[in-house]
Amino acid sequence: MNYSKTIREYCKQNIGKVFDVSYERTHHFEMIPYKTLLKILNRLEEEKVIAAYSKGIYLINSEEPLKEDPIISYYASEFNGVVVGYDLYNKYEISSHKEKPIIIYTNAMETSTKNIGDDYKLIRFDVSFGKYTTPLIEALEIIENKASIANCDLSKAGQVLINLLDNYLDSFFEDIIKAHKYKYSTICSLENILRSMNKNNKIIEIFKKNV
Repeated sequence: MNYSKTIREYCKQNIGKVFDVSYERTHHFEMIPYKTLLKILNRLEEEKVIAAYSKGIYLINSEEPLKEDPIISYYASEFNGVVVGYDLYNKYEISSHKEKPIIIYTNAMETSTKNIGDDYKLIRFDVSFGKYTTPLIEALEIIENKASIANCDLSKAGQVLINLLDNYLDSFFEDIIKAHKYKYSTICSLENILRSMNKNNKIIEIFKKNV
């Protein structure tokens, strides 16, 4: 296999996206010796195919302006993660307060945490994100932090929670609490909301079994 050609073709297919060295090596290019991979990336950087963004992270250069934030697009895509913190609260108009860094829960990295400059904080969250998991994580984040959210619209937050929990299933809740620790008070509040929505659940039992 021509390693250099393989990496070059991958970059051509992923223009405008992130190349996280540790993640890509583990999941896509484990057959390439680490030092060889670094040499290839250095060469591609010299050729301006990629550009160093942060330690261990490159952006695959694009001739066109990027339509999406490449960090969010890579680490918080539909199946890879979710943006939480104030960017989540802004998204649902629960709060207009702005705050950095952008916090992302993601399964698309190997380390437990990673800071990208002052703008992004990544936290490993080892679940399969998607239709059922992501809204439930968003709901848990709002419930757990609601009392401390600046300029919080409590009425709007209540309606958002009902919408997010519409597709609640116990099996996805269990996956989440195995991967991330939430307070027991948060779980009790979640159970109260689900009960008010007439949604059967075993979340207290599941929580006690797994935590």
